[in-house]
Amino acid sequence: MSTRPAARAAASQPAHIHLPLPGSLQDKIDRVRNARAVIATKITYGEEWMLPLLKRLNTELAKLEETQDLLLQATEIANHAAPNRAA
Repeated sequence: MSTRPAARAAASQPAHIHLPLPGSLQDKIDRVRNARAVIATKITYGEEWMLPLLKRLNTELAKLEETQDLLLQATEIANHAAPNRAA
């Protein structure tokens, strides 16, 4: 019995690729803040080896917040420009 018809039938099926949806920027900020709080707590209990990780999370949080601020600024500029164009 040939497997060609089965292979051909399988090949004609559309591929279903399920990629995870990218989280919103606010979700990323919340995750970094939560991780930073956990690490800060561990550092206060003597886990000083985690200080470089806290530094890295602070840097990441600053970048994410800067991106969020720029996106909000762009939205404000676009919203302000729209009524001027309509006039």
